[in-house]
Amino acid sequence: MKGRTGRTGRTGSGAGWAAGAGGALALVLLAGSGVAGARPAEPESRVRAEAGLRVLVSNDDGYRHPYIRLLAQALRRAGHEAVIVAPDGNRSGSGTGVNYERGATVRAEETGPGVWSVSGSPGDAVAFGIQHVFAGDPPDLVVSGVNPGPNTGPTANHSGTVGATVAAQELGVPALAVSAGVDLTSPDDPFPSAPLAADFAARTVDRLARTAGRGALLPAYTALNVNVPAKPDGGVAFTHLGRAQEITREFVPAPDTCATCYTVSVGLDPSAPEPVGGADTSALRAGDVSLSLLTGDWGAPGWARGERPPDERDVRRTRARLAGLHP
Repeated sequence: MKGRTGRTGRTGSGAGWAAGAGGALALVLLAGSGVAGARPAEPESRVRAEAGLRVLVSNDDGYRHPYIRLLAQALRRAGHEAVIVAPDGNRSGSGTGVNYERGATVRAEETGPGVWSVSGSPGDAVAFGIQHVFAGDPPDLVVSGVNPGPNTGPTANHSGTVGATVAAQELGVPALAVSAGVDLTSPDDPFPSAPLAADFAARTVDRLARTAGRGALLPAYTALNVNVPAKPDGGVAFTHLGRAQEITREFVPAPDTCATCYTVSVGLDPSAPEPVGGADTSALRAGDVSLSLLTGDWGAPGWARGERPPDERDVRRTRARLAGLHP
């Protein structure tokens, strides 16, 4: 572990989440976090944590992917019920897409105990899971991942891993996305932190359950985006979505295939400049786990009417509840 300030106390620009939690305010809001001076958790939260949560586990890489199995196993070891409901194949980069084709047929089957395959996007799988697998009794939480590769910065907008959490938010279920960084120097094991990411996600779920008190696991219509670096050597940083274009795409003419064909070339630029302070991309580069609070509402704050988005108090309270987590 690095001996520097870069963990849950890291500061950055923005309202509340990446900025400091405010000392005394943090201690008041920390419910059962294990920090000295924090008030004890509400009885309901202790009961919920001890009994375990009912969790729908999804991803964008398919129900067969080994990392979704790692995630489900970590949640079960922590005492939670984990049911996998995921696409029948790889749907990476599918973002928030869902099937709106009238009369379309979706094939969904239980391929084994607690494992469901759905022929659709991550959003389709989550919606099917909430409406049918958990029919009449929605899960307490949706957890999506572990994704092989980070979902930070602009990539998060197009990520099927994050897209699964948007579908959950729309149906009123809190959600968490978790991704593991890539190590370009290790072709034999490019995602060495995947097991740690699964374990960290389970511990984060436990913290949310213990500190929820009489309230929700997360603020309404939000998801927690967790990114674990390939080689964690820092702490945990509360971050904003960055803007560094670390994943690059080019359309390369492919005349040998056809006259109008282009090949999509995807690359990685880990040194792309990051203009946003306290960004998730910067945290991963520093070896810190990144926690970003996301909403599925792309409307500008104060513009849309109706259910209010999380305000600064919600954000600060959620940050305080997660203080002290470590890789």
